Amino acid sequence: MPEEGRTIMPEEALQAAFEIKTACDEISRRLLRWHWEHKPGAHSLGALLDHVAQRQQESPDYYDRMPDLSGKNSWQQLDTTICMRVLLDPEKDAAKPLDLLGNTSNPGAARRACNAVRTARNEAAHATDHTDAAQAAILFNEAVESLEDGYVGTAFRENELARYYRDAENYLARCGAKEPIASSRTPEEKTAAHEPARQSTKQGQNRSTQSRKTAGSRSSGSRSTTARSSSAKSRSTAGRKKKQRRTGNKTVFIVLLVVLLLGLAVRAWSMGAA
Repeated sequence: MPEEGRTIMPEEALQAAFEIKTACDEISRRLLRWHWEHKPGAHSLGALLDHVAQRQQESPDYYDRMPDLSGKNSWQQLDTTICMRVLLDPEKDAAKPLDLLGNTSNPGAARRACNAVRTARNEAAHATDHTDAAQAAILFNEAVESLEDGYVGTAFRENELARYYRDAENYLARCGAKEPIASSRTPEEKTAAHEPARQSTKQGQNRSTQSRKTAGSRSSGSRSTTARSSSAKSRSTAGRKKKQRRTGNKTVFIVLLVVLLLGLAVRAWSMGAA
């Protein structure tokens, strides 16, 4: 699994595993909060904690070994264990089922995404060497793919998922893991999942190309106008200089003619006096 020609230090891999765990907690909070705020009824954190307390009484086996929720007063204090326990709750014996995932446009994709995030987080949390960390990186990469299938345009925007994809590539490299070959998704599924993003990118490139063409046309037109203006100005200047030269030549001719006539007159007067 390690890439050829590169030695992966255990500390670097374990640090990446810790960051994967942190990223999964962040994603889990985002998912739970999005679902919670899009359900009917109260949307506060207090209402969520009350719901969990009620479900612990109704389903003690399912909610067994839950982290202590006393003193929790912000969403940031919730981790993947708490968030996914609520989101994946089957609610078979619930007095008031919420069916959070069932209220989405694609409940199956949403459930797969939540399971993938939980699995990646558990692998990262229990990593003890670079092999475990590499496996966590692979699972995180697959979790991001599942998030794209289930939540793009809803809980997550495309640019946010793009950031998680970059993080996944970074974790794979730091843990010495190649991008998973035996992914849970077929190439056709990956192509279909990424098609909207590619279309958006292509449209953006087309708009950019059109903008450059328009800008080029405007610039060319501006240069052409400037060139015509400069040419006209040059012709005008040359015409004035030519006219000035003609006027100067005419003046010199007149002066010479006057001098010649005066000379002839003086000569004639001298001859007459003699």
